Amino acid sequence: MELQRQILLFFADMHGAFLNFLVQVFTICGEETVLIALSVFIYWNISKQKGFSITMSLMGALNVMGIAKAIVRFPRPWVVIDGLETVRQYTATGYSFPSGHTTTAASAYTSIAIEFKKRWLSICCALMILLVAVSRMFLCVHWPMDVVGGLLIGCGMSFILNGRLNAVYQDKERCIRLTRWVGIIATAATVIIVVLRLTVNIDELAFDDLAVTLATTGGLSLGFMLERMHHDFKVNPGRWGRKILRYAIGMAVVLFIIVGLKAIFQALGIYNIATKSLRYFLVGFWGTVFPMIGKKFGLFD
Repeated sequence: MELQRQILLFFADMHGAFLNFLVQVFTICGEETVLIALSVFIYWNISKQKGFSITMSLMGALNVMGIAKAIVRFPRPWVVIDGLETVRQYTATGYSFPSGHTTTAASAYTSIAIEFKKRWLSICCALMILLVAVSRMFLCVHWPMDVVGGLLIGCGMSFILNGRLNAVYQDKERCIRLTRWVGIIATAATVIIVVLRLTVNIDELAFDDLAVTLATTGGLSLGFMLERMHHDFKVNPGRWGRKILRYAIGMAVVLFIIVGLKAIFQALGIYNIATKSLRYFLVGFWGTVFPMIGKKFGLFD
């Protein structure tokens, strides 16, 4: 622990306006909005199968991370180290181990490298994972062991799941069954956590992040099941004018759900773990059912 403390104090001594800004740019690359934007771009415009494998693998990693946070419950560095200067602390939610940003970046960028198999892209993905991981320590919001844990979970889950998810995708009936059951179980687990949080007041630091990832998983899986059953769109090459248009429209709705609904719920005084989980369920659901809706307007084949 003393070694980890010294590492964070070393980074804290390097804080300055320029470096703080630069490192925050790196850490944003491991945050939800960037990864959602990247995932749906791949799913809607590049390859439906690759998008499915990347997002489902990411959800698997994030749920393992959420369970680990709920079990380990290790305090954040600023709780232990008096006077530690942190940057972008408001993005560090829940307990400390493992790092959510690192897990997210490691899983998403590892999956992208696995799926596209291009050397230059793999190098870029590896660099992005490293920069996000180091950024969490530089900003002093995570211990080194949190970052290592996030790397192991994120990269490990992607290597374990991506090939299997590709095989599942190619068997349509098996894919529908899997997404149905994952969606039902994840949504039911979200409801249980929300009810417990609002009734017996279980530890919000331990369970709120897990509720959000489970809700996203539930919405994503159920939406994909419905789309695969009733539409099963194909991503055709070219037609980039239409692809850019549908991406802009789809992402506008995503941002409304993330930002607009939160503002509405706060204004109504009903923003809590239930409405927060609902927002993320809708993000996952919209990301996968948008092609069904977009087809009616000529946005998807």
